[in-house]
Amino acid sequence: MNLNQLRIFYYAAKEKNLTKAAESLCVTQPAVTMQIKALEQALEVTLFKKRGKFLELTDAGNVLFTYARRIFGIVEEMEHVLKGYAASTHGSLIIGTTRSFARHLMPRLLARFQEQFPNVKVSLEVGSSQEVADAVIAFRYDIGIMARLPVPAKLKVIPYTKEEFCLVMSPKHRLARKARISCRDLEKEPIIIREPGSGSRHALLSFLNAREVKPSVLVEAGSVEFIKEYVIQGKGISLLYKPEVQWESSRGLIQVANLEQGPIFIQTDIVFPERITLTPPAQAFLQMVKSRLDD
Repeated sequence: MNLNQLRIFYYAAKEKNLTKAAESLCVTQPAVTMQIKALEQALEVTLFKKRGKFLELTDAGNVLFTYARRIFGIVEEMEHVLKGYAASTHGSLIIGTTRSFARHLMPRLLARFQEQFPNVKVSLEVGSSQEVADAVIAFRYDIGIMARLPVPAKLKVIPYTKEEFCLVMSPKHRLARKARISCRDLEKEPIIIREPGSGSRHALLSFLNAREVKPSVLVEAGSVEFIKEYVIQGKGISLLYKPEVQWESSRGLIQVANLEQGPIFIQTDIVFPERITLTPPAQAFLQMVKSRLDD
């Protein structure tokens, strides 16, 4: 079936008038008449009966109009949805981030985005900062939000926020009695750090290295919950994301220590593939973040 002829029939049936159908389609009335006749010949049926200035559908015309209305209703819906993609009101967005940031940094950010774009499906994936960067490079995630790491040139980086990390220990730890702790005090202490690929691990080791501090023992752990339990038992100290220890700190299970060198802030970055066109939802998300940073 010629879909152009079907469209002309559909408009003629809707308008019940050839002249109005021609105006809606931006064609001449003779062109409408010719295409309807061609469609009738192809289908070997009569589609219209003329009643004065108006058209009336035959039984066959009514059957065809029922199908045409469904077909072009779907077409109109499709056009609306695709325009929604272009306007960032539909589609999907996959964001990668760390487990800590997923719990404490992302909820308000995603809530703000979904208020503006409620029809965009957002998926939040978690991993270490290095795993997030690798997944963005491999196009598995549209965007990554991670603690700063050295990243390859394949990624575009936008500085986002500085998140506070803190030195934590058991309230019974010998250093817990000190009002302020120097980095030098950490040289003889077992320090529990995150696994390779963690942004906080990279930041802590860089922080200590810049002050020429070399801890005597480093214990690696991939789980924040394990690290907190290890600290509570007095087996070592660690550097953790401040919101992650608020519950334990408020109940006296963990003590947040003050460093003479001041609070430790870790830069978070938004990363996305370099030199590609981002999806409209990803562009909208970045625009929202940039607007927030400019405020």
